[in-house]
Amino acid sequence: MTSIIITTIISLLLSTITFTDNTLLEDSNYFKSAEKIIDSLSTNIQINNAKYFKAGWAKVNITPSYKLPLGGYGARKGAYVSEVLDSVWARGFVFDDGFNKYAIITLDALIVPPAVTKKLQYLLPEIGYDLSKIYLSATHTHCSMGGWADSWLGYQFAGEFDQQIVDDLANSIIVTIKNAEKKLSNAKVGFGSYDAGQFVRNRLVGDKGTTDPWFRLIKIQKEDGSIGLITSFAAHATVFSHRQMKYSRDYPGVLVDSLEHINKIEIAAFCAGAVGSHSPNVNGSDSYEKISNLSSGLYSLARENIDSIQLKSVNSMGSLLFDIPLREPHFRISQKLRIRPWLFNSLTEQSKSYLSILKIGDIILTGTPCDFSGELINNIETNANRLNHNIMVTSFNGGYIGYITNDKWYNIKGYETFTMNWFGPYNGSYFIYLINNLMEILI
Repeated sequence: MTSIIITTIISLLLSTITFTDNTLLEDSNYFKSAEKIIDSLSTNIQINNAKYFKAGWAKVNITPSYKLPLGGYGARKGAYVSEVLDSVWARGFVFDDGFNKYAIITLDALIVPPAVTKKLQYLLPEIGYDLSKIYLSATHTHCSMGGWADSWLGYQFAGEFDQQIVDDLANSIIVTIKNAEKKLSNAKVGFGSYDAGQFVRNRLVGDKGTTDPWFRLIKIQKEDGSIGLITSFAAHATVFSHRQMKYSRDYPGVLVDSLEHINKIEIAAFCAGAVGSHSPNVNGSDSYEKISNLSSGLYSLARENIDSIQLKSVNSMGSLLFDIPLREPHFRISQKLRIRPWLFNSLTEQSKSYLSILKIGDIILTGTPCDFSGELINNIETNANRLNHNIMVTSFNGGYIGYITNDKWYNIKGYETFTMNWFGPYNGSYFIYLINNLMEILI
């Protein structure tokens, strides 16, 4: 009997646990596949000169009228929303260059749920788009709707699954795009970035690491003088803790509301930047005061500089959606052992893993399917500037593969680098390589 039990335990362990894979990046099959795909793209993609450049924008209230869990913190254990502190929205921009229409959408949500992306793949062709022309992001507030993930792991962050919220979010995105299209008119675009380093800290390794300190701003101005703003910052929208049980947009919501009170600014949107490894760094007696101080600090930077942003005509546009070859799932239980991929996949919902690249004149937006670390931005931004382009890297583009962090911290047994780093070592270097090469294809 004892031998049967031992044999059963050994069989169970062998079927569920295996060794970690530390194959070097350049030697891995997924990297070699990525190289081939990039080489193919570089010879096949052509960027047309724009016939003209038109822009339109809209926003839609997406606050659910029915009961849902509050998404964002595992410590809530699937608890439901108590009430609305402030409404959550979908904000969208549509651009037309005479050849194609492109859209940028950002949700007041933890992420753009993969289930919503899957639904959009069916809905977008009905209005003349496909996923490659849609740039998705989220504010990453941890106080928005849950219920959008049909898996064990999804339940930990978003509570019990409800198909209705998936359908409603996808439909709201479609409505936002259609409403923005109705307001298309000739426009110009400008870019600015301002040092807001005092408001962000490296939560992973503190002063041993670096931060992405820049508050980035894209200004779109129509011929009638009306303005739309797209902003991005690397501090997690986690000023409110898990104890806050009301719908709220955290500091990004207060920021965009205040920007929309500036004369001629019709809409302001926020996309979570490279928030991996980064937390807000702000003083205050409570969360409300901290949100006020952080949002007012970013608002002041925008207010002081908006008028001086140089507007340019958009001579070319283009987009890429790059499906990322990845190592097998690497959910580690120790530095040398991980659960087998089949078990990881059974605990999570299937998610597309892709990079979204959108070129608007000399501005490159790059969407990542993860909490992308701000420590990785400097290399990418330096390369963009070398190519005479500005860049805005954002997280949560409609897929989700966990955290992508600086490779040198990979073996730290922490939340970002161990628990939420799902696809093995060297992904910091890998993503820098991918983004830099894809960017060059569109330039």
